[in-house]
Amino acid sequence: MTIAVLSTLALKGVLEDTAPPGASIRYHSTQALLESLAAGEHADVVILTSEGIEKLAREGKVGPALEVGTSGVGLAVRAGARKPDISTVANLEKTLLEAASVAHSKSGASGLYFSGLLERRGWAARLKKRVVVEKGPVGAAVAAGEAEIGVQLLCELAPVNGIDVVGALPRELDNVSRFSAAIMKASTNRKQAQLFVDFLRSPQALAAMERNLLSPAPNNPRPPE
Repeated sequence: MTIAVLSTLALKGVLEDTAPPGASIRYHSTQALLESLAAGEHADVVILTSEGIEKLAREGKVGPALEVGTSGVGLAVRAGARKPDISTVANLEKTLLEAASVAHSKSGASGLYFSGLLERRGWAARLKKRVVVEKGPVGAAVAAGEAEIGVQLLCELAPVNGIDVVGALPRELDNVSRFSAAIMKASTNRKQAQLFVDFLRSPQALAAMERNLLSPAPNNPRPPE
């Protein structure tokens, strides 16, 4: 039997690399997936930001959570393009303001954070062009030449073909997102769902996290049934 998994885009690279068997996986931002669940969409397992999982826990919809990993916000350019120096806040500001265009997501965790950062630093109105990506990886817009620079979680940039990841935002400005998995209490296939969650701690999955710039969470005991 195939289980239904709703996953944040942050884990797309990891799950596509490992192709865990017996799972039908749909990807979107945490906010969009929470809205789908509220509207009645079925899922056996959810992988969301830790805040998203906590929201479902307060509503009594999920069992114990497994922390999967963390990722900071990073910057990417088109493959082969010059990689700017973003090691300091001043250098990042210079890079963003000199770029022909800067892209970020509309509703993802990194997009919401970066949009707020642009406003707080007074950079928003000074950008030459701002590209807001409604759905899908920001890196795809960069690879297609629709934006010179893309800003998104490192783990969402890493799997995209046609771009080069420059690196994380300076430490003073970086924002780390945490991701967790949980089994929905309404799941009718809890055994298969538990096997999927356990797979997220397998050597294969952990290696895929490293490749996709998602820092695995410290070893956690198996959540109680």
